[in-house]
Amino acid sequence: MKHERLKEIAYTEIRQKILNAEFQPGTRIREDRLAEEIAMSRTPVREAIHQLTAEGLLKQVPRRGVYLNDFTHEEILDLIDVRQALESLAVIRCIQHLTDDRLAKLKVFIDDYAQGIQENDNHKCNQADLAFHREIANQSNNTILQQHLAAIEVKIHIARISDRFNDPIRKNKATLKEHALILQAITDRDKTAAVIAVRNNITHMKQHFERDVAPLMTEVMGTNHTN
Repeated sequence: MKHERLKEIAYTEIRQKILNAEFQPGTRIREDRLAEEIAMSRTPVREAIHQLTAEGLLKQVPRRGVYLNDFTHEEILDLIDVRQALESLAVIRCIQHLTDDRLAKLKVFIDDYAQGIQENDNHKCNQADLAFHREIANQSNNTILQQHLAAIEVKIHIARISDRFNDPIRKNKATLKEHALILQAITDRDKTAAVIAVRNNITHMKQHFERDVAPLMTEVMGTNHTN
């Protein structure tokens, strides 16, 4: 039991490091350094790495080691398409189970996003973006849907790490407006408007990825692979 708990802790901490953009796509993940950073023995860290590899976040390169996955352009576009379909279902289910308390939770992430823009904090904006979409999925009351969206979310997040090298102000302001439209449709219990707003938000994210993120992602990956 204690061993399983240590593995869970190691898994959670390493996954959070990935979400916090502490590693670039295509860079090597050192088991010994991770164990030292999170003050844990190498066994649970190794097992956590195996789990993250099985989930597709890390990849094992023979005779070279473990690396943060560098998803291809086509893989990310496919993931975004699947996310759009699943989030359309999630927002419908969210409205079906909506309460005043749940609506208040969604409003918090809109406020967090606005604060991130005011503070020029792109990381805070990204975290509020993730939290808003995750809360909609959570409010769907569909565990399988939540699991699939969570798996897709973190993979797309890895690809968007390159966003920090790009001017995010325009993108963040546009995204905040899109989130506000989603929230308004949810507040109105308007399923059709909510699906349209969600699909527009994901479509614009896809366009942003193709126009701004993908070229930077390719540049950063190329640099990492030559180091």
